Amino acid sequence: MPNFYRKKIATLTLLAILIPNLVFGAEVDYDKIISDSDANNYQSMTMFEIRDFLSSQNSYLKDYTYSGNNPSPTQVASGPDKKYIQTRTAATIIYNAAQEARINPQFLLTLLQKEQGLIEKSNPSDRALNFAMGYYCYDGNYCNVKYKGFGKQVRGAALQFRWYLDNIYSYNWQPNKPACADDPNTLLPCTSRGTVVTPANNITAAMYIYTPHLHGNKLFFTLWNKYGFGGLIDEGDDIPIASLGFLPDGALVKAKDGEEGTIYLIANGQKRAFSNMTSLISRFNPDKVLSIEQEELDKYDDGSLIAHANYSLLEGSGGNKYLIDGLFKRLIVSDEAFRQLGFNPLELEEASFSELAAYADGEDLSGSSTPFAELWQDIDTAGIYLVKDAKKHRVIDQFIIDVNFADMELREVTSKTLIDLTSDSPIKLVDGTLIKKDLDARVYVISNGERRLIPDGATFNKLGYAWTQIYTVSNKILNFHKLGTVIISQEFTPVK
Repeated sequence: MPNFYRKKIATLTLLAILIPNLVFGAEVDYDKIISDSDANNYQSMTMFEIRDFLSSQNSYLKDYTYSGNNPSPTQVASGPDKKYIQTRTAATIIYNAAQEARINPQFLLTLLQKEQGLIEKSNPSDRALNFAMGYYCYDGNYCNVKYKGFGKQVRGAALQFRWYLDNIYSYNWQPNKPACADDPNTLLPCTSRGTVVTPANNITAAMYIYTPHLHGNKLFFTLWNKYGFGGLIDEGDDIPIASLGFLPDGALVKAKDGEEGTIYLIANGQKRAFSNMTSLISRFNPDKVLSIEQEELDKYDDGSLIAHANYSLLEGSGGNKYLIDGLFKRLIVSDEAFRQLGFNPLELEEASFSELAAYADGEDLSGSSTPFAELWQDIDTAGIYLVKDAKKHRVIDQFIIDVNFADMELREVTSKTLIDLTSDSPIKLVDGTLIKKDLDARVYVISNGERRLIPDGATFNKLGYAWTQIYTVSNKILNFHKLGTVIISQEFTPVK
C-alpha cells in the first residue's frame, strides 16, 4: 500500500478523531437550553479570543467597527449617566457588554448568529447590523428604531438578560413553572398551537421571555453546541450517569492476560478487533492502549474486524473502488476521480462483500478535493484550521495541536485561500485524552468529543489509565468539551 506510507502517522491519527467525532449530535432539551453556570461565566473569553473566534468564522464582524455610545465597564462605573461616543471594534463591544452585564460572551456570540447570522455572514445587510441582537424587534419583523445600531443592540441585549436573570420571578416564564411556548399566551392550558415547557433554570426561562418559540431556542442550542461553547455544571445538578458501557467509546483496549496482539476498539457498545498492528497504528496512537480484565472485555459483543490499514484502496467484486477513511469506506465515483486523487491502480486490493460491509458508508469522492487532512494557518489572522474535503475545522488552541497533531506540519496560507472553504465543526481533543482543571481533583476522559467524569480512583485504575497521562487544562479547553455521562463500573454506587 504505497499510498498509505506517503502520509504521516499523525495525519492518520487525525482521521480517527475527525470522522467519528463530527457525526454525532446532541438532542435539544427544551426545558434546559444551557446551564446557569454557563450563562454567568462572563470570563469565558478574553477580548482577543473573541476577535480570533470572529476571524476563525470569517465573520464580517472580524473587521467591523461601530461609532456611537460605547462605554467600557470602567467608564460606566465612573460615570453611568454620561455618553461615551467613540469607535470600537465588534470584538471590543461584545467583550465590554459581557463584562458590564456579567453575561458569558459566548452567549452573546451565539445570540448574534441566532438572530441575524452575523457570526458566519461575510456580507450582512445594514438591517442585520443595525438590529444585530433582535433587541426590541417583534414578530412580524418590526424593530424599534430607538435601539438601532450594533453597539446599542449588543449592550442592550446583554443588560436585558442580566435583568431577566436577576428578576426572573417577575415574569410568566420562571424556573420549574410550566408555561406555553409558541402560543399567544404563556399561561396554561396551551392552545393547539402551544407546547408546554417547564424551564429547569433561570437562563432557560429568560431565553423563553426573549424568544417564546421552540424553534428559536432550538437554533440557539444547535449553534451553542456547534461552536463548542459551554459545559459547566450547575451547582446541585445531577451529573448524568451512563446506562450502557463501562468502557468509553473510542477506547483502545486489550486483556491483561489475553492473546498477545489482540487489541480492540470500543465503538457503539461493541468491541472491534484490529487484525494487525498496521490497521491499528494507521488510525490510532498505540500508546493509548489500555490493559483491562478479560471479564470486562467479555461484556461486549464482537463487532466487525478492522482488517485494513487506513487509506487502503479496496475494490469490490462489482468493480467499485473505495478509499478506507477511518472506519468508513468512501466510494471513488469514477476512474477520472481515481486519477485526479493521485491513486495508482497497483495499490488496489480485492475485497469481499463482507470485508467492505465492515466499514460504514462515507462521503463519495469525486476528485474535486483531497480526502487527506492538513493543518493550515491563516497568515493574516494566525487562525489555525484542519482542512479536509474542502472544509475547514477551527482549532481553538495550541494545546489541541500539541496533543492531537504534534508531528503534523503547519502550512501557511492566505485568508483568500481559506475563504472559499466551508466552515465545519471545530476540532476536539482525541478520544482517550485525560484532562482536569487546576486545583480541581475531578478527572475526565474525552470520548466522542465529550468529557466524561471518572468518579473515583478505583474506576480510574480499573480502566488501566496512568496518573502521569493526565493533562491540566484551562477553563477554555475544559468547557469546549461538552459534559457527557459519568463512567461507572458495576461496583460503583453514586453518592446521593
